[in-house]
Amino acid sequence: NNYAVSSDGIATALQDSASALMEGGNNLEQATALVAAANKVVQDPNSVGSALRTISLRLRGTSVEVLEEMGEETDGVVESVSKLQEKIKALTGVDIVDMNGAYKDTYTILREIGSVWKNLDSMDQAAALELMAGKNRANTLAAILNNMTDLEGAYQSALNAEGSALKENEAYL
Repeated sequence: NNYAVSSDGIATALQDSASALMEGGNNLEQATALVAAANKVVQDPNSVGSALRTISLRLRGTSVEVLEEMGEETDGVVESVSKLQEKIKALTGVDIVDMNGAYKDTYTILREIGSVWKNLDSMDQAAALELMAGKNRANTLAAILNNMTDLEGAYQSALNAEGSALKENEAYL
């Protein structure tokens, strides 16, 4: 109830992005937070879901063929993990892998980039957006990276949401 997306909107966005976000190491609370942060600006859960799927896949170096099969734009796609890691780190200062060499989850990567986003120059921001989201999905990624308050707030709300529907129903009854 605190963010610019309904439960139906969250469900719609997750319908398109849940499997890619899960493969990206995200849990339900992280996925919900990404939807809430993006939808504040985009105001289109269908578009948000498609964008989150694409962003999560691109951050994992998914092949051009897979992205093309999904109808996504593939300019600038980097399929090599080490090259992708190197490019994102050079542009943002954020490493997409942890100290053990495993991918960080999408939520953590975007939260870390979002924490330094406003300090990056516009050229690095533009290059990072295109690298991570492609031209067609860059606006959704920018919405997330410029909205750390809702991203982190929605995540905390989702973590603390257990039983909230039951409490609301009890109050209604």
